Amino acid sequence: MDELKPILTLRDACKSFSGVQVLKNVNLELFPGEVHCLVGENGAGKSTLIKIISGAYQPDSGQVIYQGQELKHIHPRWARENGINTIYQEIDLIPSLSVAENISLGNELTGRGGGIDWAATRKRAQKILDDMGETQFDVDVPVGSLKVAYQQMVAIAKALSLNSKVLILDEPTAVFTSSEIELLFKIIARLKAQGIALLYISHHLDEIFQIGDRVTVLRDGALIRTGGIAEFDKNALVKAMVGREIDFSHENGHKNSDRQVLRVEDLRRGGTVDGVSFSLHAGEIVGVAGLVGAGRTEMARLLVGADQPEGGKIYLHDQPVQVRSPRHALGLGISMLPESRKEEGLVLVRTVAENIGYSQVEERQRFTFVPWRQIKQDIQKVIGAVELRPPQPNLQVVYMSGGNQQKVVLARLLSADCEVLILDEPTRGVDVGARMEIYKLIQQLKQDGKAILMISSDLVEILTQADRILVMARGKIAGELAAGEATEEKVLAMALQLSEEPV
Repeated sequence: MDELKPILTLRDACKSFSGVQVLKNVNLELFPGEVHCLVGENGAGKSTLIKIISGAYQPDSGQVIYQGQELKHIHPRWARENGINTIYQEIDLIPSLSVAENISLGNELTGRGGGIDWAATRKRAQKILDDMGETQFDVDVPVGSLKVAYQQMVAIAKALSLNSKVLILDEPTAVFTSSEIELLFKIIARLKAQGIALLYISHHLDEIFQIGDRVTVLRDGALIRTGGIAEFDKNALVKAMVGREIDFSHENGHKNSDRQVLRVEDLRRGGTVDGVSFSLHAGEIVGVAGLVGAGRTEMARLLVGADQPEGGKIYLHDQPVQVRSPRHALGLGISMLPESRKEEGLVLVRTVAENIGYSQVEERQRFTFVPWRQIKQDIQKVIGAVELRPPQPNLQVVYMSGGNQQKVVLARLLSADCEVLILDEPTRGVDVGARMEIYKLIQQLKQDGKAILMISSDLVEILTQADRILVMARGKIAGELAAGEATEEKVLAMALQLSEEPV
């Protein structure tokens, strides 16, 4: 890349919020035809950096140089129209509009009469998808009818319709299956060949080594190191990110007792949960693996009363129970960390103390009075237990990193002191340091005798943390594996038995 000039340069960029400096003299260069990976713990400054590049934030000092020109006070629309586009983890599409309409939204083709030329719009959308290698798309179907992975492809196609020169991909594979990740990587290879500069942000280090050309490491808002991917191995990259060695080893395969806490028999709802049966013991972690759409989250929602089953039975300590609602589930001793912390797990504009204390409100409320002072005093222990940073109960959750937001949800589960814990994607969007801390906490909960059901799309997570693994496919239990005999290949083979998922 030495003979090439960077298409975009960030030079000595600084940014502060409310007196807290989140970027400190950061430098970055993006070259055409290169995948530049950006890594760091939650709160390292990655999101702030990409928002400066895309015009959402203005740097307090420093320069943004694009195609040889210093940019002053740009805004997101200017960035999009001039070839700088960002694909965020929360996909910015309109579900009710078609694929073609979403790709052309804000960049419509008009006909002679001034109206939108729909034939030309569909033709252009199809050509962009064909060039990406996505020939199986029907551009007339609503985007909301597509799997999340294919919605991500549409978002990329939309960016390409604006003649992108710089494309930022922020955690693009968070909910992808292995086959979908492979498809995305093929598209990224084509974009590289077209000379597009890609900035790729991911907490999955295996992805970084698979597709990256160079990598930049941020820690606490400062640039730690930039280098070619060949200059790093996994341990060196992690140490640069967190400033210390991380132990990736975990013991599993041992449960504390044979005391059965939860049993499910023939649980059914529509076609999404179809005759699920399993048991869960005290001091045991049961992992639930499967492809996207296998019915894992839908099954978990039945266990906590978020949805009602159409058939089957749930037993708690060998007694049949009908879980009427998540609040009722808490009273029974069953709590859940939801898949989407922002939409279902947190009230972002409320404080850490309020979010943790909500599980205690009904128990402690007297008439209309909620003893928040007492609740705040009691939650200090769980704030310490999850190693929340900063450990400030009055801080609004919206200002915390993703990893610490996840810890707030875990702290609420601890505060409720339930016997059955259902963890749906417990480390999604969490950096490697926070991930290890969450694993340590989960393993401690197991040792304390909690019965834990862990749902995860991360096979390594399932294989290293679970004592037993249930594999779901098309709403059914496709098979069960003990920790000692499970491999990624065996899990995927079971998941694909019943799946018939198109690649």
